[in-house]
Amino acid sequence: RERGRIDAILFASMEPIVEADDTDDDPPSRVWSVSSSAMNLDAEDEELVTWAAKVYGRGDFGRDGDASSKEDDSPRSLMSENEGDVVDFTTDTADTTGGADEPARESPADDSSEKGGGDKDVTAGQSRRLGRGSIFTSKDVRRQTVVIAKKAFSSVASVGLGLGYLAYLRVRHREQNDPNSCTPFVVHGGKALTRELLSRCPSLQREYELPKWCTNTHAQTLIGYGRMFTIFLEYDRQLVRCADGGQVGLDWLVKARFTPPARPPSTPEEAANRAVVPHNIPAACDLPDDAPVFIMLHGINGGSHEGPTKWAVATGAVRGWRCVALNLRGCNGVPLSSAKVYCAASAEDVRAAVDAARRRYPSAPILLAGYSLGTYVIGTYLAEENSHGRDPVAGAVLVSCPLDPHSSHAGLNRDAGLVYNGAITAELRRYYRKHVDVVGHVGGAGFSAKLIRDFERELIVATHGFDSVEEYYHYFAPQRIIPSIRTPTLYVVAKDDPFLGEHEQCEAAIRGSSHVALAHVRKGGHVAFLEKGVGVFGPCWTDKVLGEFLASTLAPRSAAARAVDKALPPVNPQNKDRISRSVFGAQWKQKPNGGGKSALLKQ
Repeated sequence: RERGRIDAILFASMEPIVEADDTDDDPPSRVWSVSSSAMNLDAEDEELVTWAAKVYGRGDFGRDGDASSKEDDSPRSLMSENEGDVVDFTTDTADTTGGADEPARESPADDSSEKGGGDKDVTAGQSRRLGRGSIFTSKDVRRQTVVIAKKAFSSVASVGLGLGYLAYLRVRHREQNDPNSCTPFVVHGGKALTRELLSRCPSLQREYELPKWCTNTHAQTLIGYGRMFTIFLEYDRQLVRCADGGQVGLDWLVKARFTPPARPPSTPEEAANRAVVPHNIPAACDLPDDAPVFIMLHGINGGSHEGPTKWAVATGAVRGWRCVALNLRGCNGVPLSSAKVYCAASAEDVRAAVDAARRRYPSAPILLAGYSLGTYVIGTYLAEENSHGRDPVAGAVLVSCPLDPHSSHAGLNRDAGLVYNGAITAELRRYYRKHVDVVGHVGGAGFSAKLIRDFERELIVATHGFDSVEEYYHYFAPQRIIPSIRTPTLYVVAKDDPFLGEHEQCEAAIRGSSHVALAHVRKGGHVAFLEKGVGVFGPCWTDKVLGEFLASTLAPRSAAARAVDKALPPVNPQNKDRISRSVFGAQWKQKPNGGGKSALLKQ
């Protein structure tokens, strides 16, 4: 406010005078001086004018007072850099009292430049820009601004580096304690055979990471079936008649659709390092006759069209195996030729498929894999064959097997399990309506299953000769059949599987086995196991484990592993402990109250 008042007083008191310039012939310059007599000032205003003349002049600031201002070209004040209280304006003549017709005049030479003072960048005839007076020059402001900016930048950089380091530590902590990372836990009997086979599975020795957007067990289970839309395969179907009058469909893989076939891998190392993508799948016609035959089995009302089946088949095909998807009787377009429907306790479908593959490729080893209900069927087949002294399969992998059918079905009758129970029962009713002409006389006109157990009681128990659902469950229970399996077999489950049930008794049976192992992770859902960075657009974690374990069963074994098979006592086909329907049925009827869970576990 005071500075504005001073400027107003100075403007009001300026009088033009003319000084002669003896140094040259140029016309004299028009200069202005502050005349105190022209001012009508009181004592306070005179004091302000005196102070302003002193401050705005050359004496204190601007030229001699601040050496750094010699290169300053910013607007000064109304006072010039001439002597005393004289302010020099070298503006156009339009600003003078002479009018616009008066020619422009140059300012006199500033002799102060010879003394080392003054602005060296101001030459004769160059105009100085008018500006508001200030005791600070623009260079002072710029210099202080640069200093402040440097300090601010240094502070921001230090804070940024500190926050970045904290974020890095947090990420490292998350990686080490990631709730979405699952470490596989393996249960086995500690024999040399299982130790050697599991050591060749890298996926069981590192963490399995779930996608962050799909960590819930129900989300994994439902989204996992969307993998059927991310790969397309071409099959050639073969119908095979079973010994009990039924028939199954074998869908032999021809090649991947929409992509040219690849060259078959020449070495096991090359097969193991190939990515599981459609363009790495070789054509079946290019495979040798002794290429391993890989049979994949589906779950309830599934088939070769489902995502878990197709990606597992692709995993085997990339390794150079001859792959075939097994469709159970009445599923995926296979006609139902007898009233006996498929079930977990009937191994005739798998037996027919394995026999057909051995007849077609007699020099090729057979590999088996299945998921959900298919694990029960394969486990029953292996136990029946091995207990009779036959070993037609080189290895098997069983994914998402409900380890205890009793507690698994009990869990489906409460909470979220009722949703799965209703959905599966709807599929079973559709299966019944589709084949009602064949099985209608069994279920009758009043067939109206509302739960899975109703379908099993009204249809499966009646067509397969069981006395009750409990007897049916006991026959294929994993804890009962595992001690009879002598084929290298790996169970893979997730602890959050809504179909899992209790697993303590099954783990106890596995710890006493020399050929069976169990690998479980904390999360993965039912037949899902979606992996981070892949999701539904590639193989899941169990597909990798499947390929690695089955490939290890084909590799040469050490002497210690071979000694495990020789150490087992030979199986007597006439012994009463073998797994067969006739022996089981006779022993079941001899037990009080139709047997019982604890009585059967002793077998």
